[in-house]
Amino acid sequence: MLTRLQNINLCFHFEVEQQVNGAFLNFFGFNGTAGVWRIKALEESGGWLERTTVEDMDIAVRAHLNGWKFIFVNDVKVIIDKNCLSINISILCSTYYSANVTF
Repeated sequence: MLTRLQNINLCFHFEVEQQVNGAFLNFFGFNGTAGVWRIKALEESGGWLERTTVEDMDIAVRAHLNGWKFIFVNDVKVIIDKNCLSINISILCSTYYSANVTF
């Protein structure tokens, strides 16, 4: 039940909120999923600051305040060569773990 509710919430977020705000060039919260940024927008907005737990929203707010506009593109297609997907899951997990360990 909880998973279904989360799905409804996320579908509404991406299918309605993000698309409507993107269509009208209004600010919408960047959530870090498959976003593409102009390097100039990041540089002019103070760069990516990992000191916060909401760094994606932080940079989105700062960029918006600096006059940058956001668009939401929902129909992007990514073509994947299946021969490139031969990833060893143990290597993937150890890489993920080592990148996310903090001291």
